Amino acid sequence: MEIKNVIIESKKAIEEERMKLDKTFSFIAVLRLVSFLAGLVLFFIGIGESKSLFIALGIILLFAFLVLIRFHGVTGEKLQALKVKTEVMDRYLKRISGEWRYFTSDGSEYLDRKDNLSHDLDLLGKNSLFQLSSIAHTGEGRKKLAETLSLKVNHIDEIDKRYDAINELMQKKDFLFDFESYSELILEKKEKERKKQLEIEKLESGELESGEPESGDAGSQVTKEEKSVSNKEAYFAFWMYPLMLIVPIMNIACITMVLMGNVSPSRILVTFIIGLVLTWGPKTILDNIISPVYKYGSVADDYYRMLSLLANMEFDTEMLKNIHDKVTSRHGLLAAVKSLGRIGSFNNISFNPLAHMVLAGFLGWDYIIALLASNWSQKNKNVFEDCLDVVSDIEELGSLAVIPMIRETSKPEIRRDKDMTGGLIMEGIYHPMINPATVISNDSALSESLTIITGSNMSGKTTFLRTIAINMVLGFVGCGVCAKKFSVPYARLFTSMRVMDDVAGGISTFYAEILRIKEMAEYVESDPEIPALCLIDEIFKGTNSADRIVGSQEALKKLSAGNAMIIVTTHDFELCDLKTTSGKNADNYHFEEYYQDDELRFDYKIKSGRCTTRNAMAILKMAGLVHN
Repeated sequence: MEIKNVIIESKKAIEEERMKLDKTFSFIAVLRLVSFLAGLVLFFIGIGESKSLFIALGIILLFAFLVLIRFHGVTGEKLQALKVKTEVMDRYLKRISGEWRYFTSDGSEYLDRKDNLSHDLDLLGKNSLFQLSSIAHTGEGRKKLAETLSLKVNHIDEIDKRYDAINELMQKKDFLFDFESYSELILEKKEKERKKQLEIEKLESGELESGEPESGDAGSQVTKEEKSVSNKEAYFAFWMYPLMLIVPIMNIACITMVLMGNVSPSRILVTFIIGLVLTWGPKTILDNIISPVYKYGSVADDYYRMLSLLANMEFDTEMLKNIHDKVTSRHGLLAAVKSLGRIGSFNNISFNPLAHMVLAGFLGWDYIIALLASNWSQKNKNVFEDCLDVVSDIEELGSLAVIPMIRETSKPEIRRDKDMTGGLIMEGIYHPMINPATVISNDSALSESLTIITGSNMSGKTTFLRTIAINMVLGFVGCGVCAKKFSVPYARLFTSMRVMDDVAGGISTFYAEILRIKEMAEYVESDPEIPALCLIDEIFKGTNSADRIVGSQEALKKLSAGNAMIIVTTHDFELCDLKTTSGKNADNYHFEEYYQDDELRFDYKIKSGRCTTRNAMAILKMAGLVHN
């Protein structure tokens, strides 16, 4: 596959770049340590022996240490970005090889127990279409993708526009790799900050002893970022200006006097301590003002890279052009995000406790950051809401572009028929979540209002129903479908497959299935403008055979009388002779097994007519439950 070779070559280049950068990172780390130790020694020697030159050299080296911290951080971020990009590419390879089922992001948090379609078709949750395709790392992007895949959002009026946009993104592979890398970096940084803040808060409250691992639900904890959200309107007060100026002026004056020999070097420590008291005294107030920096500052550079990547990309399709214009036409959007990134970079230095103490005591650092944050907030309200909207749009469309990148797809024909008489025309259709190396495709044209599919156990009946439905979902959201040809009407999808009981609610499996079919019947009887496609697997399997056959006959006649197409799988051959209320015979198809070298095998191909074979005893023998 072409994408596999592209990824492997790109990973080689990235690995070489990482090795070079890693050497630079290590060198800066050593240089930073040396400058700090040398500066500290010279500074205290100068104070102890009243040597101004040593004090001056010590201060210079200590400030060089602060600068090196910044360079070391920037280099570390570059290394992390390359590492994340490699991980992004690895996930594409795992999607191709079938290892994607181990991905932790599966959209389970958006899976409602009542969402039958998502449960039955594996649209969300473990081993789902979301898990296979998602490149979304922001909460808004994941939510949009989940709502799209579960058909909670109707995209029928923009299918063609979405298909063109998704197809264009599929061809811009490097853009998607870089965009997802920046998005994942944001997630990793926010999670790292959350854990760090959680640990600090637990230590402060005495809940966590030193060296004790944290426990509990981290997501339920209130972080510094979350606290700050309620104080968005805090501004830099007038009384803070004198304090911001007093701290550095006081220290500069003292150091100057020491260098001139007018006062004892010990006075530097005195003014330093006074500076700390003046800076850290109103710390709570300053933290409220700095809240935008705490919330977005550490990741603003990554958002800026994402938006710049988008702004510098040329798009041909209408939908992507509109998203592009949101970035370029919004006056000052990029500049605002970039400026917050700079403030965040300065503030990040303060996460080093020693560096923060030096900056706070000598320069009143927290006042400077608070003033910058206050000015930014007053000029750039709601800028990140706009930013997140753009990012989530690309994440949602980009996730759908993953399918045609890793699977052979084609553009579907989604007809706006008023009924289902045009049928489902499918050539080379296959399930997107089955490994392409082993998946079996099928050709089928279903046109009758009622189709009965019989077949042996494990022969592929249920998978065929899911294959039809999941490709319809892909087609309805504007994605390419896993078929050579796929022409279907736009329809309301109903499924009855993974029917579960509800012990707490007093609902048996049989009654739960009745409720599902009742929902189908109520929709069909309402004379809907949009026809229904009802897919029922092993109808009424939760009851005895006599009641099942009678109940199934009545239910299927009722459903097939309305504006709907019904496809049902069953082991009850009696249903094969069923006639609809209009007198038409049900259409019959089947799957079957065959034997090779005395072993039970399946070709997973749909065939016309009813099934004439059985394999239950053979499967029981395979399981060792029957020996003769």
